[in-house]
Amino acid sequence: MTSRGKFGLGLSVFGLLLVLAGCGQSGSNTGAQKTGTQTKPLKVTASQTMATADPTKATDVVSQAAIAQVYEGLYTTNKQGKVVPGIATKVVKPTNGGKTYTFTLRKNAKWSNGTAVTAQDFVYALRRQADPKTKSQEVGHIAEIKNATAINNGKLPLKDLGVKALSAHKLQITLVSKTPWFKYRLATELYPLNKKFTEKYGSNYGSSAAKTLSDGPYTLKKWTGTGDTWTYAKNNDYYGKKNVRIKTVNVQTVKDVSTAQNLFSSNSVQLTTLTGTHVQAAATGKLKKELHVTKSNRLAYLDWNSKHKTLTNTNLRLAVSYAINRESLVKNVLKDKSLAAKSAVTEGNFSNPSTGKDFNTDTGNLYPYNVKKAKAYWAKAQQQLGKKKLNIELLTSDDDVSKSVGEYIQSAIQQNLKGITVSLKTVPLNNEIATMEKGSFELASMGWTSDFKDPLDFLNKASITNAINFGRFHSAAYEKLIKIITDDKQSESARYTTMQAAAKMLAKNQGFTPLYQSTKATLISSKVAGVQPTLLRDTLYRYAYWK
Repeated sequence: MTSRGKFGLGLSVFGLLLVLAGCGQSGSNTGAQKTGTQTKPLKVTASQTMATADPTKATDVVSQAAIAQVYEGLYTTNKQGKVVPGIATKVVKPTNGGKTYTFTLRKNAKWSNGTAVTAQDFVYALRRQADPKTKSQEVGHIAEIKNATAINNGKLPLKDLGVKALSAHKLQITLVSKTPWFKYRLATELYPLNKKFTEKYGSNYGSSAAKTLSDGPYTLKKWTGTGDTWTYAKNNDYYGKKNVRIKTVNVQTVKDVSTAQNLFSSNSVQLTTLTGTHVQAAATGKLKKELHVTKSNRLAYLDWNSKHKTLTNTNLRLAVSYAINRESLVKNVLKDKSLAAKSAVTEGNFSNPSTGKDFNTDTGNLYPYNVKKAKAYWAKAQQQLGKKKLNIELLTSDDDVSKSVGEYIQSAIQQNLKGITVSLKTVPLNNEIATMEKGSFELASMGWTSDFKDPLDFLNKASITNAINFGRFHSAAYEKLIKIITDDKQSESARYTTMQAAAKMLAKNQGFTPLYQSTKATLISSKVAGVQPTLLRDTLYRYAYWK
């Protein structure tokens, strides 16, 4: 697997998203100016309890979002989501054919206990992640680093990892091959760790605020490891502390969207993320001026099990794809301003290097709704299969949104493709994951969130070499294109053309069937500025301030 991305089985993205809402007591703002420290707390909530503050082990989005507040890597992102220098003094240009990165670290970067952040802290953290003894579920974060996979498989020692401290403030990372998206890993996934502090707590590092050390804008406070509340407190040892305006951010878990919206309406919270019909209601109600919808780098799609001979039929898959009105799906079922999928790549993910056009605008709509074509392909499939009727089981997770979308797909297929009966099987998310991993399904829902901007991370979900290709779609011609894209030996424009060809081939063969791109709908108080979720990540509070 070439990305750290997150996959959700079932068509719901909502249970996995961080709810940027706030809850807590109001306080006086003794520093209401737009610069300098502001003492009035910003009150926010999360959609679920934080699991860990250990960046090597965090897999859920709430923990990962919290980690982004209290740690800083070599790079970070600005308010617009652009990669900018973090602990490194600049965004460097790799050498050695794009495989070697050499960084100079800020000499004034410190941990929250006052000790310096050094190159060795990055070496230690990356080796710890590669170490099979750590049992990191996110070893994919470092998959492109030289020897990382072999070390994690126990075939090489830790010292062979392609990362070196050339001096206290000089770090070198060597990759297996040129990786255009590696800068995003450095900005959103890879963080240093202080060896002495981390080893003091061992496997319990990051299990509470007291057992967590920060090098980022905020420190973690008041988190027991199991509680529903925690606090981000301004890190006075952070090199950029002058630009961190809000001193305290209080977080409380609020799982119910209606409750969070009510808290926002009463000004008890300053931010909250809405989902489903709440988005539609806010867009036309009193809160419409405070509703901000941003695109998410997440694609929901259907996965076909190629072990079933009948379901391998390309004409059947094409018939189903043409039978689904994606625009109606997002407008009448999701109702959260999600986008109908036009390709296997999300909108805003990538642009034509020559013209600047978005990948989807440039490539065209590869997944249109066309009942006439749907029926024609179904007729071809019937002839090839020697069947007039067909039963298909659609697997989804058991949350309300997933079930609603599943019912919509069921209705669309049965209404437009006479002879096909779709039965729904809904199970808890964990069970669905296990079922798909075993290949014990026919047609199933799937969601993939990518943490970097490159079409490859979506396109390779149909590669036979990818662990997330649960349906085991396999096309030699498609594999050839994926290898060319992955090897990245072409010019920018040629690689872009190859990615377009792969997207079109995927649509032609229906390796999987894209449905929609998720969005993040955030209510942001008019009293707060600097808050801006982006395609790749949620709000970084370091940029927030009271107006």
